Amino acid sequence: MDEGAREPVRIEYRAGDTQGGEVRVRRGAQITVTLHGSPGYGWTPITGVDGPVVLVSESVTDGTVQAVLRADTSGQAELRSTSSFRGDRFGPQTRLWRLVVQVDA
Repeated sequence: MDEGAREPVRIEYRAGDTQGGEVRVRRGAQITVTLHGSPGYGWTPITGVDGPVVLVSESVTDGTVQAVLRADTSGQAELRSTSSFRGDRFGPQTRLWRLVVQVDA
């Protein structure tokens, strides 16, 4: 995004999608993040929610994480979550999802 979004921003990620990279929003914007998983390959709760971004709510259901965040102050935050195969600790590798959120005044 070139200009900071003021409207609600929706981010969805499924295995195989291109990583989110960076999103620019204006202070006060609501950001909804959905990381689609499965009961056998689920996502952890989102970390890195501090500084300019405040967690409003978060739920984890059958490996899918949905979080609602609010851009509270100007600055930058990096959100992260990991997804690991739950059936076998020697199973497929852990995946990392990350998103940089730039909050403008």
